[in-house]
Amino acid sequence: MLSQNIQSSFIKSFRSHYPTRTWCINQSISDESYWTLPLCLAEAKKYRTRDEWERSSPISYQKAINRGWLIKCTAHIVGFKRRSTVPVIWTLERCIEMAKQCQKRAEFKERFHYPYEKARKNGWLDICCAHMGKVV
Repeated sequence: MLSQNIQSSFIKSFRSHYPTRTWCINQSISDESYWTLPLCLAEAKKYRTRDEWERSSPISYQKAINRGWLIKCTAHIVGFKRRSTVPVIWTLERCIEMAKQCQKRAEFKERFHYPYEKARKNGWLDICCAHMGKVV
């Protein structure tokens, strides 16, 4: 019932050439808001982690993300950056070493997904799983 009233009032205002946007006529159309860069910086400094900031002040956190300020705002937080990972090179020997820790192929696939897939794609799966019992 409420949606019908809203629709009918909109249609009436449209037909009468009455401006439909009167409720926000004094507001600026741009994305100006309370959360500026200095305020986001001050808010972020209250917290030790990004998660804590996100839980305690989600609006300021989201504004920092949307406006590209997250790195600047979280510069004081230690340990939020990912460590650079060394790419692992899966050789036949390393795949065999991982497979020896498992009793079945399904266990190998579940526990060590990447070496399993590398062995499968390179045709090493039978070699890696040679120590496993044959399924009858």
